[in-house]
Amino acid sequence: MTQSLDDPDLDFYGSVVAELRQPLTTISGQAQLAKQLMRTDPDRASEALDHVVAQIGRMKMLLGELRDRARDAEDAEVLFKT
Repeated sequence: MTQSLDDPDLDFYGSVVAELRQPLTTISGQAQLAKQLMRTDPDRASEALDHVVAQIGRMKMLLGELRDRARDAEDAEVLFKT
């Protein structure tokens, strides 16, 4: 089964991937920055780690929404089966 480029499922999954990549990129950069600043500027390192924690929270929220949508889709599929 092939899907066309206009398939809403492909668009949805592409959006999910993009939304999850953004916080991962931020987490990676902030963690690297914190590591570099630990000895020279602990306050800035702490701020960088605060950003990491915030982005992890964002990822948890996005994954929770994704899980809920998957459950809703599964429930809808069961309802419409005959």
